[in-house]
Amino acid sequence: MNCELLEAVAIRALDYPYKIWGFGEGMALLGIIRAARVLGRPQWIDRVRELVEPTLKTEPGPADHLIALEVVAELGFDQTQRFLDAAGMGPHRPDLPGLETMVWVDCMHTDIPGFMLAGRPDAAAQAVRLACLRFQDESGLFSHGYDGSPNRVHWGRGQGWALHGLLAAGSPQAKVVLDALARHEEDGRWRTIVDNPASPLENSVSAFVAAADAQSAMGKRALQAAKDQLDADGGLPVSEATPVGSYLDRGTGVFPWGQGPLLHALLAEKPLTETP
Repeated sequence: MNCELLEAVAIRALDYPYKIWGFGEGMALLGIIRAARVLGRPQWIDRVRELVEPTLKTEPGPADHLIALEVVAELGFDQTQRFLDAAGMGPHRPDLPGLETMVWVDCMHTDIPGFMLAGRPDAAAQAVRLACLRFQDESGLFSHGYDGSPNRVHWGRGQGWALHGLLAAGSPQAKVVLDALARHEEDGRWRTIVDNPASPLENSVSAFVAAADAQSAMGKRALQAAKDQLDADGGLPVSEATPVGSYLDRGTGVFPWGQGPLLHALLAEKPLTETP
């Protein structure tokens, strides 16, 4: 583990204007907390607490299914019931016009780990079964959206969200996804649409694969590929938030859904060679 690199990536993750909770934010905040403990940076944990605590005092809302229980638990808060009241693999934003019936693969990264942490492995297993039924096809890859039927687009970052949830539940489907991704690997990198060679390369997929499978040859190639794309300040350029149906024209920047999985990948890298 390169501690200087871990610190740079974590600092860039802290720079983001978090909404709490948005897609991908919890995974980055969890990575910051864990990096802080490895590096001895308690001020980072204080900063995450400052971001999270005010939100927990608000009224329950439709985005509560995105509460990252892994984060709030590590901070000493109990939001289990609030999460359980909102979680599930039903429509995720029934309050938003045009999205009342939409389900996203993204939510596997909060719903399933949340159920596990809440002591509901039965609910996690049911969420896995339902997600695989809705999103996964014969390729082993997951579609991005489901609105009565899957949209049949194998969005690269979506495979990462699926992997994070599947691994939390110990599902063998994680290996199925990794094997499917291996068929489309380009020296540790993948496309925005995994099986569309005309779509742009997407760095967040490398970070997710490295976080999910850190010790395999593919995981190591993925981590090196992600490192090779970092800017001078530890930022990983990834595509901006990607709605269902909009894949090939997204801008790029440094976002939690790149920094977060990269932090987890760096933390999984062996061995730990130095401690500040």
